[in-house]
Amino acid sequence: MLLLSLAFAAPADRVPTPRPEPCVEFTANPCEGEIAQAAGLGYAEVRIALNGVIQAALYCPQPEGLAEVHLTYELTVGCDGIVSAIEASDDGGAPDDYVACIGSVIEKADFPGHDMPDGMPVTYPVDVAW
Repeated sequence: MLLLSLAFAAPADRVPTPRPEPCVEFTANPCEGEIAQAAGLGYAEVRIALNGVIQAALYCPQPEGLAEVHLTYELTVGCDGIVSAIEASDDGGAPDDYVACIGSVIEKADFPGHDMPDGMPVTYPVDVAW
């Protein structure tokens, strides 16, 4: 019986909740004529964080009548590495509960701290086919 209840654990419960990281202070001393801007997160840092959680989304139940879904998630990753906002768009009629299930997993991605105090936007496409 215990094995059965673990099999039906919510997908987001399979991923630990990330801990906030210290924000990285943005310090700039641009030379004359140069522009200084925060670096944010690099591609590799974003990929590692998202790859660390997306497998848990496989436990989101397949929507009835759909063979594939194409979703795009727009995240805002706070300077502390925690997802502070997430929005999804759907290109194929996936039910809201499925979109929310995938989103609840993605928002647990463990990003490193960075130097963008207002957060860093990240676009994450998710294509699933059964």
